[in-house]
Amino acid sequence: MTGVLVVAACVSLSSPRGGGPGNVPVVRGTYKSGAQQQVRIALATAAGARIGATGDWGLFKPDKGDPIARFQPGQELSAWIFQDCNSVGYCTSLLAVTPAVSLGTSTGPVVARPLTSDSFVTWDGKRYRGELVISVGDSGLLVVNGLSMDSYLRGVVPLEIGNRTSAEMAAVQVQAVAARTYAYKHLTSTRAFDMYATVQDQVYGGVDVEKPLSDTAITTTADVVVLYNGRPITTPYHSTCGGSTSAVSEVWYDQPDQPYLRPVSDRIPGTNNYYCDPSPRFSWTQSYDAAGLRAVMEKYLAAYTNAPKNGVGKITDIREQGRTSSGRVAALIVQTETGSYTLRGNDIRFVLRDPKGAILNSTNFTFARETSGGEISSLNVSGRGYGHGIGMCQWGAIGRARAGQNYRTILETYYPGTTIGRISG
Repeated sequence: MTGVLVVAACVSLSSPRGGGPGNVPVVRGTYKSGAQQQVRIALATAAGARIGATGDWGLFKPDKGDPIARFQPGQELSAWIFQDCNSVGYCTSLLAVTPAVSLGTSTGPVVARPLTSDSFVTWDGKRYRGELVISVGDSGLLVVNGLSMDSYLRGVVPLEIGNRTSAEMAAVQVQAVAARTYAYKHLTSTRAFDMYATVQDQVYGGVDVEKPLSDTAITTTADVVVLYNGRPITTPYHSTCGGSTSAVSEVWYDQPDQPYLRPVSDRIPGTNNYYCDPSPRFSWTQSYDAAGLRAVMEKYLAAYTNAPKNGVGKITDIREQGRTSSGRVAALIVQTETGSYTLRGNDIRFVLRDPKGAILNSTNFTFARETSGGEISSLNVSGRGYGHGIGMCQWGAIGRARAGQNYRTILETYYPGTTIGRISG
């Protein structure tokens, strides 16, 4: 998804809190500062939902008039969709709630909102700041959490960077700025929400996941974003680069490269070590026997190549087709009884899954194979890193923070050619 907001940039003499000295661009225009900017996060599309609050709350129409119903703390509302069909069989999806509340004939949305400032709305037992917007979506009941940008980040940063120590504060600040920049970039007016609450965008868990350290990181980098040509960029990040980050086209081969998303070495100067090598997935192995390899190919190969959906037979050979500039496998040629099929970039990870369905850690790997009776009998993969490898390396940021680098230095390293600025509005 891409943002639709256009902003202009000018220069201020102040600097981001917690960063280094010097002039920083200030983004003015359509964007608002984090305390005022509203974001809409899709929590779920489901058959039904339980809505409540920790204090007194009400159900509203979107115009924010008086509540159409009031509820006490802990009292929940069940929402679902039903079909209203006419005599010729034409059906409309409508929203219904229990306890019964008159919603008219509209398909929604309706809004659940606390009536006191010290309480939170709840959805399926989890607490959220702001309000919940319930409507009929394309594939079920759509539940969207509307809240401020700052409040949203409090439920994102600790899940994305994990439990960190005060000595690693700069890495948490890096995560806060990267997550904030991503969110501003993905604001949109073309649908009912801005982002998903999953890895499809950024993992978001609401109030229950908030941590004091990440709250501090958000506060000390208030409104700070990563800019290129004066505008917020898309800021991809991943767990572990394994020694070097990658350019976009190395992994997402059908997407154009960006000047600020190019390979960056994670090597610690003067050593053979890397900032991200404390990661538990800096190096790894994964193995397949003949049956296991055939199983993953039968299940996933057709989704990413022109392989037949009814089976590929024996896997007779696998060979790599080139390396990218950061050392990743550019493509794999999979030879089977039914033909030869090419897997490119990140598609490799989605086919070479483990027995539980988890995708391959990265495309930064080598492999060895053995054959027997014209079929690969074993495939042993040895690799480095975890994730797509583009943009900020989270474990690298942690290592750099431990080494004393500040958040601004780390961001400008992983997003080369960018500047650090601030939203103002």
